Amino acid sequence: MTGRHLHVHHRDYFDHEAHDGDIVVHGERSEDLDCEPDDYDREDGISAVDLAVAVLTKSGATGPSGGPDFPGVRCWWGGTVTLNYYTGEMRETSAHLQGFSDAECRDIWARLTSA
Repeated sequence: MTGRHLHVHHRDYFDHEAHDGDIVVHGERSEDLDCEPDDYDREDGISAVDLAVAVLTKSGATGPSGGPDFPGVRCWWGGTVTLNYYTGEMRETSAHLQGFSDAECRDIWARLTSA
């Protein structure tokens, strides 16, 4: 995928299979989510940054890996671990910004951390 997008990665595991920081993962998947605004988005004043913030918030990946001085284009946003109460699986989600400028990454960081 080209253009501005998020590479979102999910890891599934059971809590009892995590020992001293090592996780026995039994399911992983990744997906690329487009953040390029279409004509309708642009008419409504929605930018790629707005779309990225919405996707990160919806996925629960709102914890930055770096500070405001170094979010850079390689910054990622590890979310909180969620529990599937039906299966007992834990899911860890991270998202990696791709194709965003440093200024856009800083704007995303500021919006998600309310800085």
